[in-house]
Amino acid sequence: MTDQIYAAFGRKVRTRRESMRITQSDLSARIGLSRASIANIEAGRQAVLLHQFLALADALTIPPMELVPPQQPPADPPDLPEEVMKFMQTYKLRTKADRRSGQ
Repeated sequence: MTDQIYAAFGRKVRTRRESMRITQSDLSARIGLSRASIANIEAGRQAVLLHQFLALADALTIPPMELVPPQQPPADPPDLPEEVMKFMQTYKLRTKADRRSGQ
């Protein structure tokens, strides 16, 4: 899942950079990373530290949250113990009114 997040983040960086018509070298100079680092970020191969994330957003003149990929639920539900699954099924069957009244 982490790889997918970095890949989606990198696509957003590349799309914005290209829409601004600046090169990877231009962007790297603006934020103090190498051009290779920008290429790796755009390809989803390099993790981004918080200060780099904020610098990228600033250099790309967009709010930082626009670079954050939307959260997607996992493709498969996690393997949970049978007791937890039974509890979840029971909880889902309770009505909202039951939950409000604390029953």
